[in-house]
Amino acid sequence: MQDQQLYGNFSKEEMDKYTEEAKQKWGKTDAFKQSQERVQKMGRAGLAKVMKEASELTQEITAAMTIGRSPKSAEVQELIARHYDGLRAFYEPNLKMYRGMAKMYVDDPRFKSNYENIAVGLAEFMKDAMIYFADTQEKK
Repeated sequence: MQDQQLYGNFSKEEMDKYTEEAKQKWGKTDAFKQSQERVQKMGRAGLAKVMKEASELTQEITAAMTIGRSPKSAEVQELIARHYDGLRAFYEPNLKMYRGMAKMYVDDPRFKSNYENIAVGLAEFMKDAMIYFADTQEKK
């Protein structure tokens, strides 16, 4: 399998660096431990499948943005719900973590660049959709 298939727009070296950074920041959290265990358990083929599904979902979100859907629209929110649920492949997410991830999409230049390379404005669109999702889920 090519690194591009496994890591998306990131190189293996970048992914190794980000993994180490995540370990430094979140290594003592349950989410980090769950992620390490789940990735180990799914193996290379399982991870490739999850990454392919995530890439396809990102393309669906991009298409919705491109045709002018609002981040708050029912269509986009259904996609974002799948995005949130997709995190379960790695760890059990919560809304606070999801908001933090949303902000990281625009505040961390590496993440922003990854999404902006897919489509201009996608990082901000994702952030807005994810925060709206978290806000509406919290009210339920």
